[in-house]
Amino acid sequence: MTGRRSRPGQVGRLVFQSLVAGIYLFLLATPLVVVYYSFSPGVVLQFPPEGFTTRWYLNVWAEPRLVSGIWTSVLVAGVTTAGALLVGVPAAYALARGRFPGRRMLAAFFLSPLILPGLVLAIGILMLVVVVVQPLTGLTLVGRLPPLLAAHLIVTLPWVVRMTMTSLETSDRATEDAARGLGATAAQAFFLVTLPAIRPGVVAGAIFAFIVSFGNFALSLFFASGRMTTLPVAIFEYVDRFQDPTVAAVSTLVIALTTLVVLVGGKVGGLGERT
Repeated sequence: MTGRRSRPGQVGRLVFQSLVAGIYLFLLATPLVVVYYSFSPGVVLQFPPEGFTTRWYLNVWAEPRLVSGIWTSVLVAGVTTAGALLVGVPAAYALARGRFPGRRMLAAFFLSPLILPGLVLAIGILMLVVVVVQPLTGLTLVGRLPPLLAAHLIVTLPWVVRMTMTSLETSDRATEDAARGLGATAAQAFFLVTLPAIRPGVVAGAIFAFIVSFGNFALSLFFASGRMTTLPVAIFEYVDRFQDPTVAAVSTLVIALTTLVVLVGGKVGGLGERT
């Protein structure tokens, strides 16, 4: 009887594990095909392969626009992530711990870019800069680095705020109150008690901010210029002129960079560790 009763449970677990494996395979199929194509000796994707080559990776570094786009995207993503942390963590702390009128409305304001389509948000920011900001300042802002950083900050800030607020809402506030009761100042309690406790959420928000900024195409397309372009725009320009696995090689490098960022961030933030 026991064996008969446990058999449906074993079948259910087997079906569930097969379903999970199928989902993982589906999600990994596209990146694996891109990686495979980046080593293809010809411009046409073939299977089984006739050989492997790394010349497309060498071709990446032979294209000045792609190289410039890589470094510009790393710079923009890094600066944007730092700015999102400097603004988002205090904002999340105020929204999670504070009790003031309009708190819910302010939280919705910070998180509103998450519900807008990227292209619509990019057009709105572009119109704001061109129609309002440029006439008031008399400066040509489109095609320059500061407006590009500001635009990327708008789309990355909600990720830091959301992740940090989640950590704050699930963390134990009693330890912070105990530190204050023992004589610690508000700053000391935050940096020595609260911040270590919410570190996984802060790091997760930083990872999302970096990845979202690095791969953003719409904002970069509107705010980049001939002298300054990000990697997504450079890839778009390259595909318009050439049809070869160089783009697959660039994509493989981006996949490797993203994986490295996630692994390092997980190690620093202690993501996935059991307490």
